[in-house]
Amino acid sequence: MSDGAGKRKQGPGGNGPATKKSKGGSGGKWQTPHQKARKTEQAELGRTLEVNDAGIWVTYARGMKGKAITEFKNLCNEYGESLFGVKPPNEDGDNDEDDEDAGDIEASIEKELASMAQPKPKTKQTFTPIGTGLDCVFFMKTVKPVEPLKLVTKACQDAKDCPDPMQRKTKYINRLTPIFDTDKATDKGIERVARTVMESHFELKSESGEDASAEPATSEQDGEGSAACTYAIRYNIRNHTAFKSSEVIKKIADLVSPKHKVNLTSPDKVVLVEIFQVSGPSFRVLDLSRWHVAN
Repeated sequence: MSDGAGKRKQGPGGNGPATKKSKGGSGGKWQTPHQKARKTEQAELGRTLEVNDAGIWVTYARGMKGKAITEFKNLCNEYGESLFGVKPPNEDGDNDEDDEDAGDIEASIEKELASMAQPKPKTKQTFTPIGTGLDCVFFMKTVKPVEPLKLVTKACQDAKDCPDPMQRKTKYINRLTPIFDTDKATDKGIERVARTVMESHFELKSESGEDASAEPATSEQDGEGSAACTYAIRYNIRNHTAFKSSEVIKKIADLVSPKHKVNLTSPDKVVLVEIFQVSGPSFRVLDLSRWHVAN
């Protein structure tokens, strides 16, 4: 009996560990093979936020997530067709055949049942809403040939030109931020995205190793020779503690040539930085976009 008693679990005051050790997994959560397979499938279909993704950050009215996603996806499908020639999904052109069979009710019912029984192929969508785990924010992921800036500009212009607010195409959307590139919120990720997005709008300092600010570039050396202009860096950081706003602003400003001056009141160009921590195991994403502001 003494040996058996010694094998019992020890209490908090014993010598053994008080809690079980984590065996790894997804953020300490064990996953079944089905969960792992589904996660892989979601990534292949573009339903997760990955490095290099483009799209639109969308904020919406509190408590209206479902309606906001539905109305904005309908809006994206409309502009996708008119601006980029991308047809909305589920338009197979089978309406004529349905009209011909309208007189035969039994045949139409059998046809409908057969279509329901047949599994629909899963394909990558042009517009894919992705949850972030944050209140009143979701990400509308886009793929080429869609240009997020062009789509957002058209949507905002149409809303501005509509005199009657009741006739506007969206009711629950508050703000749209076009995203040109994404990466993990690390030192290298911030620099990579900043250079990718800003190189066509600013003359950047030369890249010497990992220190982009070590040697300033001359106007004949690097960059595309863009004319001198003023700029400001605006940031939005939510649910993220790894980087402070001042650190992010300094990292980005250190990449810009000194011939471009900072002007916080009336800049020629504005760099918008969005840093969110989306739902998932410690996956932080840096989104950097540029927007031209009219004085």
